[in-house]
Amino acid sequence: MFSRDLTPKTAVSNSGFLVTGLRAAWSSQSSIVDGDDAMTRLVELEKVSRFIEAARAEVLAEVDRTGAFRDHGHTTMAGWLRAGISYSAGDAKHHVKVARMVVEFPQISERLQAGTIGVAQVRRLAAAHANKRVSAELPAFVDMLADRAEDMPYEDFNSVMIRWEHYADANGAHRDSERIHEDRDATVHPVGDVVYVDAKVGTAQGAFMLEVFEKYVQAELAQDLADRDAKGLDLYSDLARTAKQRRADALYAIFASAANGVFAPSEPVVNIVIDAATYETALTALLNDSPLPSLLGAPDTFGSRRCETTAGVAIDPFDAIVASMIGHVRRVVMSSPSTVIDLGRKSRLFTGSSREAIFLRRRKCIWPGCSALTCEADHRTPWAEGGTTSPDNGDPLCRKHNRYKATAGYTTTIDDTTGVTHVHTSDGRELVPV
Repeated sequence: MFSRDLTPKTAVSNSGFLVTGLRAAWSSQSSIVDGDDAMTRLVELEKVSRFIEAARAEVLAEVDRTGAFRDHGHTTMAGWLRAGISYSAGDAKHHVKVARMVVEFPQISERLQAGTIGVAQVRRLAAAHANKRVSAELPAFVDMLADRAEDMPYEDFNSVMIRWEHYADANGAHRDSERIHEDRDATVHPVGDVVYVDAKVGTAQGAFMLEVFEKYVQAELAQDLADRDAKGLDLYSDLARTAKQRRADALYAIFASAANGVFAPSEPVVNIVIDAATYETALTALLNDSPLPSLLGAPDTFGSRRCETTAGVAIDPFDAIVASMIGHVRRVVMSSPSTVIDLGRKSRLFTGSSREAIFLRRRKCIWPGCSALTCEADHRTPWAEGGTTSPDNGDPLCRKHNRYKATAGYTTTIDDTTGVTHVHTSDGRELVPV
């Protein structure tokens, strides 16, 4: 049972009924007409891959239950898979984790078979299920997390999972934070014709360094844009430097500024967003010199739990409390995932606190597939159509996508439950991953 087929590798022997059917269906496809046609086919292929992931998980769950992987002297299911299918060690472990998760949560397999949840998202959930420090908390939250997995881009969902794991094992996360800080290191060393700059620090230091670095990157971009505009050009391809070159020059500028006793082009501000319940629980633990308890709360209130920078860097609640004691504190009232600050129609442009409030909700560009951090504040409902200059009507968009949205007639809407902004084409179709 489940032993490898050692017959000669011919088209016939390697083509089971599934592969034969897929090949027949694929061979009947006409040539690709345009990008939308290509994406339609890719979506169908993705649904097939999700179904296969679910089917594979169910087969492996049965193999795990019966111990069939011990055929031919194997002691682990991952080793059995690597021997039989030549998976990498990482892929084999992913498949085993998914198989063991769907035994406890068959609803995840059902969503995979239906094609409503992605393979990467399921593997991220399986990693949490395999983590003994947080797995006991998962049953109460798995449906909520699966809903988020269906609704959010993977990067945003991964941020939710990181936040969930930190809250589920707050004390363990605190110990990890202390260990990472103790192990911090940085080197600048030449290798041949190249000088490498390497560093690793904890999130408390890293959050500040990230803000300073981004300020310098933005200053380098502003210089390139000004030089391009002075030449009467208007394309991003007309910029003098690539993004990676600007990042390197920004890092050099930080060192040069330090040598000259000059700080960032503009004052770096690290915004740490922490909800009241998390703050009060962590403060009590700190005052009593006791371990942090679970900070998860209930599934229906988890969305309001946060302890991170606006760049998405998770912060140890103890570090957030220390920062609040020695730094400037600003109270920001959040309504669901959005702020409730409203400046009405007094201003055409987002400025001051209203602009900052938009980036408290989300730092990166909201356009699907874009992760730019250098963004402008865009009116979700345009100003000309009665949209207010308020955080509830604003989203971060990079300059390219802000211009494209306006000129191509695209629109945006927000899901008040998840805080995710959805982008629609001029004819109403949503740009949403399957």
